[in-house]
Amino acid sequence: MTASAFDYDQSVDEISLSPTTAYDTVHLGMSRADFDANFSALPGWTFYGNTTSKLERAERSVTRDGVTVQEGLVILTDDTAADSKVLAFDNYFRTADKKTARDIYRRLRASIYAAMDDFPVRQSGRMTTWVRGDVTIVVFAKAEKDKDGMYAVVIRRYNNHVLKE
Repeated sequence: MTASAFDYDQSVDEISLSPTTAYDTVHLGMSRADFDANFSALPGWTFYGNTTSKLERAERSVTRDGVTVQEGLVILTDDTAADSKVLAFDNYFRTADKKTARDIYRRLRASIYAAMDDFPVRQSGRMTTWVRGDVTIVVFAKAEKDKDGMYAVVIRRYNNHVLKE
């Protein structure tokens, strides 16, 4: 790995430590401008700002043992203005390797399970949902590859008083 490379297992662990936030930096209700400031300046991340959409994202990728994993973070805000608030956000991991995707899903789900005080409110083979106050946390894995030939593992957090799954 290069100096700007990251360890996706460590990323999963950091995200899971406080499942209602992302890296203790991104949280529901924060301003879009704060997200922009945080992720446009981080080394190793590519920031995709967008002044005409309610969605913005940042991504990074690493190749380990011949397997490439892309990590991303996408936010949904209530407006496109800088002071608009984050209503939902996803961390995601994408890879063409099914075993790696399964391993990431298992680690993410188990780590969040350990970090939560309550049992999930819903659970299936590919999705687990927790509710903590007005925050819903959903971990899921897509069983089929997307149009880019990648499997995706996602942890979604949203304000359940404003949005529905």
